[in-house]
Amino acid sequence: MRHYEIVRIKENGKIEIPLEFAYEIGLVKDSYFLIEIDTDLKEIHIERVALPGKKLVEIELVVEDKPGVLAKISGTLGRNKANILFSEAEELEGLGLAAIVAVVDVSGMKIDLEELKRELSEIEEVKEITLKVLE
Repeated sequence: MRHYEIVRIKENGKIEIPLEFAYEIGLVKDSYFLIEIDTDLKEIHIERVALPGKKLVEIELVVEDKPGVLAKISGTLGRNKANILFSEAEELEGLGLAAIVAVVDVSGMKIDLEELKRELSEIEEVKEITLKVLE
């Protein structure tokens, strides 16, 4: 259900969401939200990614733009018990490459991040990989 509220910005861009709605959408301490900001349209979209208690990692990949590459990557993550919470891919025009960004919950993994990075880098089509722990 959609609700509309007019809120006044506090200081330095701080927005206070009415408490009844904050709880409904999981806007609680230590939860994770994706904030999409469009400066051209002057719009913000906020989407909950994870509730507290998760260990999140952002994975950035540059890969060959071929069918099946995303399946190999998601298969590797799944086998290692990493849960994909968000992903986005974009063709790097004219290069035959694509950029993939994924936010994954690694709290259920039995291997460490260096081992995960090594396994992902063994995928032939993966050209670059960066892992960043989200605090």
